[in-house]
Amino acid sequence: MRRYSIALLSATLALSTILVAVPAMAETSTVSWDFSTGLALVPGNEVEIAQLTLPDPAGSECTAEVETTNGRSVHPGNNINVYLNGGLLVTLQGIEDEPFTTNAGAAGFVAAGSDQLVVFIESTGARITSSAGSLTVTCTPPSGGGEGCTPGYWKQPHHFDSWGATGYEPGDSFDVVFGVDSSFDTLLDGVEAKGGGEKALARHAVAALLNASTPYVSYEYSAAQVMALVQDAYASGYFEGAKDMLEEQNELGCPLD
Repeated sequence: MRRYSIALLSATLALSTILVAVPAMAETSTVSWDFSTGLALVPGNEVEIAQLTLPDPAGSECTAEVETTNGRSVHPGNNINVYLNGGLLVTLQGIEDEPFTTNAGAAGFVAAGSDQLVVFIESTGARITSSAGSLTVTCTPPSGGGEGCTPGYWKQPHHFDSWGATGYEPGDSFDVVFGVDSSFDTLLDGVEAKGGGEKALARHAVAALLNASTPYVSYEYSAAQVMALVQDAYASGYFEGAKDMLEEQNELGCPLD
């Protein structure tokens, strides 16, 4: 009996070790332009020169950095304006005032999700621009945690549309997705399972995987961590520890309709 207790404790500690928090990784997107041969402008107007759509999740902390070098000054003037979702974010003024100089500026913002940045040259006098430059946006996703939808949410047919954002479908093979040899044919079979032991783990494992995979739930664990947790549970034959850890997160509150 003592050996069994020690084995269970060891398995629980191993599973806990897997789920050490992983820092959010920053993602960088860049777009550039080059009008060294000259771009005709109309004084008093703006001309779009670049745009960038970000794959950032809502709540990401982002910094937009714009830089431009004027190759030759034809007439003084001209600004570069960067708009975020239609609102002015940052301006570089007088980029044509001096030749062969670099202008730079930056601004921070919190992502709304699928944000669009558009870069314009605004003519304030010059009729030709020869600037070359770039817009670089770096976003750090928000730390996960605090939300989770239950197996009861994910198994409802009228919520199957929420699966679309996860990359998984109810009919996907449970064993192929998790890399285990289970008693279930599909993910839907797993999330619908009733009972304890392997069945309890299966329903919370599927819910956890979906929570971790949708950008609309701030979930504590990544999909890779959920899979590793489930694989270790099957390897050890001890399902309760993994089930408890996932169940706790799955019941924090569902932000989905």
